[in-house]
Amino acid sequence: MTNPVDLMTRWFAEESRCPRVFGIGSSLDSARYRLTLGRLLNVPADAVSGHVIGEHGDTSVVCASSTLVNDHPVPVPVQQVRDELARRPGRINAGIGRTRGGPAGAVVSALRLALGAGDGTTELCAQHAGDWCGIPVRFTGGAPVAFLPPLDSVEDRQLEASRSKLRAAYQAVRGIPLQPSPSWRN
Repeated sequence: MTNPVDLMTRWFAEESRCPRVFGIGSSLDSARYRLTLGRLLNVPADAVSGHVIGEHGDTSVVCASSTLVNDHPVPVPVQQVRDELARRPGRINAGIGRTRGGPAGAVVSALRLALGAGDGTTELCAQHAGDWCGIPVRFTGGAPVAFLPPLDSVEDRQLEASRSKLRAAYQAVRGIPLQPSPSWRN
């Protein structure tokens, strides 16, 4: 199975027929990635520009190849980052038992952008190229445009695996027979 936020985002969008439905899972993952990498590299989190895309869960893709620190490429200790990100939910559950500010902050930030109160980019679960997954979405005057960051071949394969997992989980939840999807890169 996969994290329900990705599946529920797609399900709600399809059932409501609302053209602007987004999930915040990848926004949380990306914020945690930037915080973790900043700590590991001893730089402020806001100096880190990087994305976590795909599923909000086990098959999320850390876009290390396009990550910048102070606008410069850096070597990212991907396994160390992944290990720390994987431990985070357990630490949250052992501590206060739930997250507090992260989801609320992600929602407020996304709403600000979607309502046109500012321009910017955030990672959201959104429809892109026939699938639903976490992906950066650029808002200009409230208009969203989902885009794929540059990926290396490993990240590209990881994203395809993440998308396949999301697609299969969604089809299972909805009772839809598995069908091949259109190619991600057209």
